[in-house]
Amino acid sequence: MTSDHFAAAELARLCAAKGIRHVVISPGSRSAPLVIAFHQQPEITCLQVIDERSAAFFALGMAQQLHAPVALVCTSGSAVLNYGPAIAEAFYQRIPLMVITADRPEEWVDQGEGQAIRQQGVLALHMKRSVQLPRLTNDELARWHCGRLINEAIDATLLPVAGPVHVNVPFMEPLYGTTEEVGSTRFIAPVMTESFILPEHARWLIGQLSACRKVMVLAGQGVWSEGLKQQLMQLAALPQVSIHTEATSNLDDPSFITCIDRVIEAVNDKNMEALRPDLLITFGGAVVSKRVKTLLRQWKPSQHWNIDLGQRHYDTYQSLTHDIAVSPEVFFAQLAPSVQPRESLYRDGWKLLDETTRGTHHRLVSEAPFCDLTVFSTVLDRIPGDSAVHLANSTPARYAQLFDRVRGHRWFSNRGTSGIDGCTSTAVGAAFATQQLTTLITGDIAFCYDSNAFWNGHLSPLLKVIVIDNGGGNIFRYIEGPDKDAALLPYFEAPHTRNIGALVKSFDLPYYHTHDQASLEAGIDKLYATHDKPAVLHITTDALTSPKVLRDYFKNLREA
Repeated sequence: MTSDHFAAAELARLCAAKGIRHVVISPGSRSAPLVIAFHQQPEITCLQVIDERSAAFFALGMAQQLHAPVALVCTSGSAVLNYGPAIAEAFYQRIPLMVITADRPEEWVDQGEGQAIRQQGVLALHMKRSVQLPRLTNDELARWHCGRLINEAIDATLLPVAGPVHVNVPFMEPLYGTTEEVGSTRFIAPVMTESFILPEHARWLIGQLSACRKVMVLAGQGVWSEGLKQQLMQLAALPQVSIHTEATSNLDDPSFITCIDRVIEAVNDKNMEALRPDLLITFGGAVVSKRVKTLLRQWKPSQHWNIDLGQRHYDTYQSLTHDIAVSPEVFFAQLAPSVQPRESLYRDGWKLLDETTRGTHHRLVSEAPFCDLTVFSTVLDRIPGDSAVHLANSTPARYAQLFDRVRGHRWFSNRGTSGIDGCTSTAVGAAFATQQLTTLITGDIAFCYDSNAFWNGHLSPLLKVIVIDNGGGNIFRYIEGPDKDAALLPYFEAPHTRNIGALVKSFDLPYYHTHDQASLEAGIDKLYATHDKPAVLHITTDALTSPKVLRDYFKNLREA
């Protein structure tokens, strides 16, 4: 049995045929044909999440971990608009989501009909593709058209690069009818291809890398293959090359500069010219460090090559000279083995700064009072090595960049748009998809904002949540500007009166509270004990101490 609405039946059938295995459904009536059709597909698991905003981030977290499209289904009207934040995040992170929205007939838009908004293409600015399926499919031509649109939409979630796709489906009542057979359209199979650099261009690029004395490679957000890491290690052995990565780059090696923000504080007028790259090579998604962005925009390297299969023409550093449309794996596999060493002190110069600031960092952390900095030091050192770590925006994503990563964690963060609105829901979806240990480090504002993440029947007991509560938006006490006017600071900092313990207990989750070093260490042990639900560790720090310590931290790094 399936829905007697042809478009709904074909969507479910083709999604199953093309490998979609999960659909996240939020309640509603207009989407009944879709629910009926997907429920009858034995290959697909249907998951209910009530809040559409949280549901979309939950699906994003799943797709992020599965590296495969996850479908979303909701009813018409404002329900669709609640998908917006997660769709924007998926668009910039290139995470495959198949967004399927039920709609009223187009004829009723702007005619006073309930839940009939201007829904066609409403999310198009942050979609790879938006399609409207035909309402009437009574003849073969209309059915052929409907099937072709569905084939194209599903394939577009992955090719040529991943991302969200929107399929809007108008339905006439009645909505709940079923049938044994509604016919079917052709399955169109995608054929996977791979781009590569033409030999003559590869020779020129290799020549540039071999001749240049100062080459910086900067890796953005992503989860990369071991082969890519080996190729970067091969380049890092060359005296003219310095490799720079962040936590969310998921590329850690002793030969790389892995704490960019920490090292950059040691750049000054005396060493700046020696450290300024002549050639900058970038790849991957967003870079967290505002410091490196500011510095590279100031330096303006003579050449900047951006490696991106989707040709985004990212000119983040206002110096882009070459846009290379291949995957980073292909680029470095073609070039790295052939690059020749060039006499240079560039790599060693950066490594010297790295070693100097590392020693200063350890001293400053050991001398600091209990605050956000010492909390991160303890937490990052004691998260079990087999955990995926999700960093909420904005304080956790920044603090994590200051610490060496030696425990083999996998790092994730919603840095596509850098919003706080779905950090918890994303981690909930990721933990459900992997059924592996998953740690979310979040702040009190982000945690409260996305608390509906726990209004979800698919919570994994392997999810561990660490809430660092510094009194609300504490980063604004550190950033220059917002703290200048005490009367205006509350509008930026957003202090709140929510009782986080009561909030957690309202979802019947294990809850632990710490407020000093001794209780923190004991609390971490309790958090990572075995539970049958996600557990939450709530850490309170002083709102005034943490930003002062952080300011002094960077000041001391500069002076060292």
